[in-house]
Order: sequence, then structure tokens, then C-alpha cells
Amino acid sequence: MSDSISSTSRRDFLKGALAAGGIVATSRLPLHARGNFEQLSLAYAHITAGAEKPFSVLHISDTHLTFANPDEDEKTQDYRRRRTELFGCRQYEALKDSIRWAKLNADYLVHTGDLVDWVSEGNMLAVQEAFGPEAGNIFGSIGNHEYFWPLKDRKPGRAECFAKCSKAYPYKLDFGSQVINGVNFVSIDDAHNDVTQGQVEAFAREVKKGLPIILLMHVPFPTPRIMEATRKYWAWNTKFRNEPPKPITFGKRGQEFVKYLKGEKLLKGILAGHQHITVEERFSPTAVQYLVAGNFAFAGREVLFT
Repeated sequence: MSDSISSTSRRDFLKGALAAGGIVATSRLPLHARGNFEQLSLAYAHITAGAEKPFSVLHISDTHLTFANPDEDEKTQDYRRRRTELFGCRQYEALKDSIRWAKLNADYLVHTGDLVDWVSEGNMLAVQEAFGPEAGNIFGSIGNHEYFWPLKDRKPGRAECFAKCSKAYPYKLDFGSQVINGVNFVSIDDAHNDVTQGQVEAFAREVKKGLPIILLMHVPFPTPRIMEATRKYWAWNTKFRNEPPKPITFGKRGQEFVKYLKGEKLLKGILAGHQHITVEERFSPTAVQYLVAGNFAFAGREVLFT
């Protein structure tokens, strides 16, 4: 993808994709689905983090955009059609509605991964268009689908996927930090169910700042209630899969990181996604882990910080 692509070109691409059936155009929706945000389904949470002044964040995850350029081969187009239908055909509309809602009603928008369903030029263009200058304050983390390619041929490597996403996404993907009203939002790439030594060391440097920390990540740390809710949602013969989900298992370094975090008093909350469910569970004496359902289904959670 070229950085020189204009916003007009992106809009033209999205209009063409909409017309081609990539996403259902809003004008074709019934009237009850075209009002101001009534299709959004929002949960709410309150985290006492020691903020300098109250603020709120709209937390979304798992949008799974499914755009592909018209010149892509038929295998890719067939995959695009199937995945678009699977996720309800309105992922881009859900993302844009969430962005608009956050700009009007919250201080920040946080996205915790799987913004795209796979790394395509069309999806990268859609991300750039959605997260333009008018989108407001945005921060987030990366998911496993940012590293995904559905077809065996022309499969890009992890580094290539990361490079493409880094150019399109408005936040750092491997590790990032954003202080909001005295609360340090730290994002980490755990898309492959583990962390690196560099990420652990970077987190330790954030702890030295002495600020309360909110951890953003895609794959949640497995806890009993979250895993039970996941099992029920992803049960055999559900809409999204025909096989039980694999248990979440972190690598050795990730397990050590979890043990460390459980004793870190500055950790005040964890925002994650991946499981397509809205659920929460106590992670440590000072932090609750919050998962949010798929943004493709117009789900989100407004989190108030005080």
C-alpha cells in the first residue's frame, strides 16, 4: 500500500466496495436501522483508577473488516463474500458508528484487535478511511487476524503483515503507551498467546512512571468465568464455528508475565477482546479483566474512569 493514496481515492474505493455488495449500504437498510446509533449495543463499566479527573473510553474489538480490491483473484473474492456474510455484512458501518459515537460521547476510542479479518490492500484502505483526522482520539492493540491470510498462495509473513498494518493503523502495534488524565494506557501485542522479553522490559519501564495502568491486549488471560462463557458462546453448531474453541494457553514467558501482573498494584484494569463476548472477571486484587463482544455486531463498552 502506498502512503500517497489520497482520501478521495479511499472514499472512492469504499463506495465501489459498497456498491459491489462488500458491505450493505446504509440506504438499503430498513428505517429502524438507520437512526443515530440505536443499532449500537453498549455495556458499561466503572474503573476506579485514580484519574486526575473523570473521563470515559469506548472500548470496541473484533470488527473484522472484509474488503478486497476488485482486481484480486476469484479465490480471494469468494473468501471475501463468505466472510462478509458470516460477520453480518455491516462491519464498516458498525465501525463508523462506533467512531462517531465515541467522538460525541467519550474522550477516547480504544480498539483491541482484529480490526480486519485478514491483511488485504482493501482492508488497509478501509482502516485509513475510517480512522481519518476527523475520527478523534484513538488508541489500541493488534489482534491475531492482523497477521492472517486465508489462502495458501501468496501468504505474507508475520513481518510483512505487521508492516502493512503499521502504515495504516493510527497507533503503535507491538507496544504502546498513552497517558490520559494521569492513567497510563499500555497496549501490548499478544496476538500469538505470548509476550516477548522486549515487551516485558517495556512494561517494567512503564511501571516505573508510577501511574495507574490499564492494559490493552487482544487475547485475554484465561480465567474460569471468562473461559466458561467462551465455551458456551462457541458451543458446537453455533453461527461462527462448527467445532469447539481451543483453550487459551500462553507460552512460558506469558505465564510468568501473568504471575507478575497479579501482584502489580498499579494495574487497575485489562481491556481485551478475541472471544466475541461481553464478560468480565476479577484478575487480581486491583484489576478486573473486561472483554467486549464483536464490533461487527455493533457491540461496545463505555468505561468510565475516575
